[in-house]
Amino acid sequence: MCHLIGNHHSYQKIDDIDFQILVEADFIVNIFEDEMKRSSIESVVNKYFKTNSGKKIAASMYFVDKEIKIKD
Repeated sequence: MCHLIGNHHSYQKIDDIDFQILVEADFIVNIFEDEMKRSSIESVVNKYFKTNSGKKIAASMYFVDKEIKIKD
């Protein structure tokens, strides 16, 4: 747990699914708190999100009215 919390902004250290889920959840919250622009959100999701669930959640929260350009 300490490893995950201490490294959740060290994206090159992601080494398992728990870590990946934590990073995606953190991004989902930060996108809202930082009021990120659409192009920045797409970039973050495409660069750092690996799970289909994380991509779907981000899309449902931030791209409800428009098509999102998320890579598979």
